[in-house]
Amino acid sequence: MIPFDQRTGRIWYDGALVDWADATLHVLTHGLHYASSVFEGIRVYGGSPFLLEEHIARLGASARILDFDLEYGAGELHEATLAVVAEEGITEGYVRMNAWRGSEIIQTAALRTSVHTSVAAWELPEGYYAATDALEKGISLVTGRYRRPSPEYAPVKSKAAGNYMIGTVSKNEALRAGFDDALLLDDRGNFVEATGAHLFFTRNGVLHTPTTRCTIEGITRACVLAIAEREGIACVVGDLPPAFAGEADGAFLCGTACEILPVSRIGDHYYDLGGNDVLRRIVAGYRELVEGRVDVSTR
Repeated sequence: MIPFDQRTGRIWYDGALVDWADATLHVLTHGLHYASSVFEGIRVYGGSPFLLEEHIARLGASARILDFDLEYGAGELHEATLAVVAEEGITEGYVRMNAWRGSEIIQTAALRTSVHTSVAAWELPEGYYAATDALEKGISLVTGRYRRPSPEYAPVKSKAAGNYMIGTVSKNEALRAGFDDALLLDDRGNFVEATGAHLFFTRNGVLHTPTTRCTIEGITRACVLAIAEREGIACVVGDLPPAFAGEADGAFLCGTACEILPVSRIGDHYYDLGGNDVLRRIVAGYRELVEGRVDVSTR
């Protein structure tokens, strides 16, 4: 894969399309030193950004949680995204939208810093998030050693760069141990999510998923819940201790990048993907949704 700083194309940066190589920032930028940075990832299907309004709304909410406001409105960011996707000729791809505090001051406090925004897009190669056969064979998960903090201890409802350092370390350790990803627990010892995706279990025809008390409100998670409601699949949202992995008959992750990703193993517990009707219906329902063959409200 070509390193992202060596690619060509155009990126929307603070109101204008610029050459890819010119979309840079100073090393003494507050967002780099103090993690005053938020982002969104948006999938592109058939040339159209999927659930773009929802992602832009969450970007603004994430910024406000970190005590800054975006310099551009939802309409401007919507048009900027469409412009970038068109400029790059993206058919099946990914958009990364960022907002961060500037370089006016390098201190913890940042009341007088500027706010910058960028929108970039690229085609997604096969195997970008998981192996190309992961939908058929599933992925393996292990419980990470770090926990998601309580909402009383960190701004967990913001899709902030700083909230992902736990995920990076945990996934690195999982990969070194021979697993594909890590599951994270909350401050009470219950499942929260994987390092960059929400978690669902199946048991006796019913979906089970953790609460979002310690994490962001997942847009793809909301899609899964809406699909389940449409399909008449019951779903229980609540605290799920690690022992639940052994009680379930199936599991999957969901997120913008990974879509619906079956899980074949959590630690020493294995799942048979072949006969899981609930999983099959969710995967099919999500494919219908992103291809525009059905409409499901996530609000």
